[in-house]
Amino acid sequence: MVVRAPQRVSESFIEKIVQDKMIWIQKKISEMKQRPSSRAKEFVNGENFFYLGESYCLKIMKAKKIELKNDLIFPEKFLPKAKTKMIAWYKQEAQEILTDRAKIWAEQMGVKFTAIKINSAEKRWGSCSHKNQLNFGWKLILQPLEVVDYVVIHELAHVPHKNHSKDFWNFVVRFCPNFKTLRKQLKNNQYAQS
Repeated sequence: MVVRAPQRVSESFIEKIVQDKMIWIQKKISEMKQRPSSRAKEFVNGENFFYLGESYCLKIMKAKKIELKNDLIFPEKFLPKAKTKMIAWYKQEAQEILTDRAKIWAEQMGVKFTAIKINSAEKRWGSCSHKNQLNFGWKLILQPLEVVDYVVIHELAHVPHKNHSKDFWNFVVRFCPNFKTLRKQLKNNQYAQS
């Protein structure tokens, strides 16, 4: 472990601080080790990719399109533009699944949305415009379906409640009683992928 401190601070003072904070330091080191690697994908056989919370091995083949079977089939001809092709596939899948989930939940919640757009947002999982258009980041499709549903419910709850008021959260909890657990899972983002 490396400790950085100003030169004027004594070594004994640094040692005391480290000892006092040792439990916190060990906890943070453990959390960092559990985070997924953020290294860029290499698009080689056997590399893992997430889809709805499940990990699939990439299998590069002479195929016409990207397909999800027991493995994630990836056409050899796409390798020169692998990342672009994979993101396009994820966006297409996200559009289909999120549209289906939003229709199901909107009916149950008694709300209506105008459209669904899939984007490449890095900081937000979803949003709801003042015109009730739902926007979702494509990386949401990497999360388990129950987490996807929580985000969909959250954004649909913004149709009648354009803020995060008590009424908003009461509406969310009616359709997603365990939203706090799912929100925490989303913050941990163990399904991050480059």
